Amino acid sequence: MKRRPILLTVSVGARRGGAAPRGMILIVVLFMIVLLALLAASYSYMVQANMRAAMAGHYQFQAKMAAESGFQRTVAILREARNDPSVWFNNPQAFRAVLVEGTEKAVTSAEDTIIRRSETGWYDPNAEPAWRFNVVARNYEDPTTVRYGVTDECSKLDLNSATQEQLWRLFERVIPQDTTNPVDVGVLVDSLLDWREPGNSPRANGAKNEFYQSLEPPYACKGAPFSTIEELLLVRGFSAWVLFGEDYNRNGLLDPNEDDGDASFPPDNADGVLYAGIAPFLTVWSREANVSADQRPRINLNMRDTQKLQELMSEEFSAEIVSYVMQVRSGGMAFNSVMNLLPAPPPPEAEDAPQDPQLPDDPLNPIEDPAASQPTTDEAAGIDAGSQPATTDLDQSGAASEKSPDAKPPLFKDLTEVPPPGTYEDLHLILDRLTTDPVPGYSGRINVNTAPREVLATIEQLTDEEVEAILVARGDLAPEERRTPAWVLTRGALDETKFRWILPRLATKSSVFQAECVGYADHVGVMDRFNVVFELRGPIAQVIYTRSLNELGTAYTPHTDELRTATQGGSTRTKR
Repeated sequence: MKRRPILLTVSVGARRGGAAPRGMILIVVLFMIVLLALLAASYSYMVQANMRAAMAGHYQFQAKMAAESGFQRTVAILREARNDPSVWFNNPQAFRAVLVEGTEKAVTSAEDTIIRRSETGWYDPNAEPAWRFNVVARNYEDPTTVRYGVTDECSKLDLNSATQEQLWRLFERVIPQDTTNPVDVGVLVDSLLDWREPGNSPRANGAKNEFYQSLEPPYACKGAPFSTIEELLLVRGFSAWVLFGEDYNRNGLLDPNEDDGDASFPPDNADGVLYAGIAPFLTVWSREANVSADQRPRINLNMRDTQKLQELMSEEFSAEIVSYVMQVRSGGMAFNSVMNLLPAPPPPEAEDAPQDPQLPDDPLNPIEDPAASQPTTDEAAGIDAGSQPATTDLDQSGAASEKSPDAKPPLFKDLTEVPPPGTYEDLHLILDRLTTDPVPGYSGRINVNTAPREVLATIEQLTDEEVEAILVARGDLAPEERRTPAWVLTRGALDETKFRWILPRLATKSSVFQAECVGYADHVGVMDRFNVVFELRGPIAQVIYTRSLNELGTAYTPHTDELRTATQGGSTRTKR
């Protein structure tokens, strides 16, 4: 009987002793549940973050492919109309808001798309998925907006062939002379020439190895042609401000941070005017193939096989012109310019005009690239290696009196006592189909159809009034007129003496082009920018240089009308 209380006591004690472990287990279980919930939430967040990253990468890739589509569209258009700048120089219908993938619901044109999207801003998250591209370029005539098109490299000044006078003219026109960023143009010009030319003796304001070796870190003076425009940053006197100015994102537009003084980068003077540097006016890829507008090799007036010359010319030229060419060649003379087929202009009125024969039709720098669009045999091209144009003491490099802005035009003379039979009506065909220089192509010539006034003004013989006359005359040219420089004379922009004088410096087409391609979407805020320089060798586009511009920022609001205008206080606005 006494054992029962003992058993009861033990049982009660056991129950009391187990309360603490059971409470602890409950706490542990709750803690584990919270921990698992946190782990699940973290895992879910990580999955979502990875999904967003994957989608961002996917969107960026799609934007890049859209931009790449812009490049392919550019090549396709140039293959068909490379000699007609009206098709590719500024053509919003071909290069603006072009749909690559997606649908265009209730939208009839790219312009309607821009208007609709501009009401919602940069992009519309609720829009139908659609990917597009723009091909944009700097608008030289109106820097408050962009140009939708391509830039030919012959519309710029070639760094590797520009004369000292040309460099002076460009830098003095483009670089602002203010107290904030004083620039010595003499140092820029001399240092640039020293950098691209061999030798160890610097010019008066230039620099060679001795200067560059004293820098930290030291490096050598190249003494060879420039490879890129950015290479100028290695040359004495050139800085990022000289090269790119206030245009930090390189879009050619005055953005708010580029017109606020010292409030933000980059440095600027807050004057409401964008200084975009000298880079937009320079190139190292200026090349023009020595072919006609339809890509046929030109007929060399000085070919050795005169019978072949007569056959080729008889297919396209009048009997009078062919007969005159045969008369000159049978007399043992050689043509030094295709302009020999037109009567020489009367001599200048000035008595001290230099007595100089016809200027040669030679380029500033013949291209020695055998892969250019030219036949590989002398017989196919009609080239006579032993018969070269007559030389003169006034060559294309500007080494004689033409280098001076006060130089007098030469006295042009006919090759025979009988005036040549060519007329202004024949000039277009003469310049298109004939040559006196059997080289594959030219470098350093300036495209009179597309070059801005700053580049045209670097031609030493042109006055400001003549530059403006050229710009006005080319405003309403027909595509056929743009194929040769003949319109400069026939439209009255220049007289015949001045035209003949500068003809060897002029081009009307280019083999190398530059395009900035921008890929973007209607429904997401992703953009891809890249710059590409390519050469058309026949129908083949060979990429020479390419660079991503994404690190410079988006720079554009592609669904709006790209327009920047200055307002008070140094800020800018975007017009929609």
